[in-house]
Amino acid sequence: MSYRISLDGTDRTFQGIADAAEYARQLSLELNGSVVKVFDAETGLVIFTAKSRAKIED
Repeated sequence: MSYRISLDGTDRTFQGIADAAEYARQLSLELNGSVVKVFDAETGLVIFTAKSRAKIED
């Protein structure tokens, strides 16, 4: 199974779920905690979503 992440009309496809998850987490951090959806590249169905938040230091 391959995984696809789309952003502004640009698609990135990953063969491994771990690589897709890491990229989605990093992308979410860059987008200030926005939800990033990861799709099955063949069916277009959402496989999982990622949402990160910045670690707050005291």
